[in-house]
Amino acid sequence: MRLHHLSATAFGPFAGTVEVDFDDLSDAGLFLLSGPTGAGKTSVLDAVCFALYGDVPGDRNTARRLRSDQAEPAVAPEVTLEATLSGRRFRLVRSPAWERPKKRGAGTTSEQSRVALFERVGGEWRHLSGRLDETGHLMTRLVGMNVTQFTQVAMLPQGRFQTFLRARSEERHAVLQQLFRTGRFADVERWLRDRRVELRRACDAAHQGVADLVSRVSEAAVTPLPPDWDVRDLTEPAAEGLLSSWAADLLREAREATAAAAAEAVDATADESDVRRRVEDARATHERLARH
Repeated sequence: MRLHHLSATAFGPFAGTVEVDFDDLSDAGLFLLSGPTGAGKTSVLDAVCFALYGDVPGDRNTARRLRSDQAEPAVAPEVTLEATLSGRRFRLVRSPAWERPKKRGAGTTSEQSRVALFERVGGEWRHLSGRLDETGHLMTRLVGMNVTQFTQVAMLPQGRFQTFLRARSEERHAVLQQLFRTGRFADVERWLRDRRVELRRACDAAHQGVADLVSRVSEAAVTPLPPDWDVRDLTEPAAEGLLSSWAADLLREAREATAAAAAEAVDATADESDVRRRVEDARATHERLARH
């Protein structure tokens, strides 16, 4: 946000019209608002806030306090601000609600708050809106802060610094997060948190799969589980080494048993062949005896 020009009429302590050329002041990079108490330093900032949001910070946000008591009765209070917001140049003209003298007869009549929003396009000012709510929403979106956040960050009112410091953590977090646009870090934090949950679930599922497999191996091998073994300890190197050693022993025993069974199968095959040969010889002898 860059301020260019401010004009205030019958606003705050200014009975007439005052103008502030921020472009001229900003040539040096920084400028200071100074003056004795009551000179209107805060009112300049109030005028900027009022032009943007239609409100001022602190206890000065009542309509009857915005209009200067020293202004002529028929002079309408009005603030005009030219500013660049999100790369677009705008002019805001606002007037608070006030009591003006009746045109006929005695007494006063109420004038409602009004606003006119213009944007400079192609060297011309184009009217965008005359609605209070629409202009307020647009300013909040362009500035990136609502009126409460703006008054807490951009122009902290006098005596309210402790209020900001003593605000709840959630409130200060929301203000600072929007001010410094830390939403991307919150997105990364959220992704890491979701990723951690996802990996935890995958790890638990893998642990359960290992536990089921170990149980089936134990049942098939008719071998008890390793002593002092727990599936929750799989992340520990000692537990992993214990399970690997147990599986290696089972594999070695299975291979030895397989080799012994294979040898027994060879011997059994040879015995079967010898028995078959004897049976054939006995059958032939039986047939010869039967013929004899």
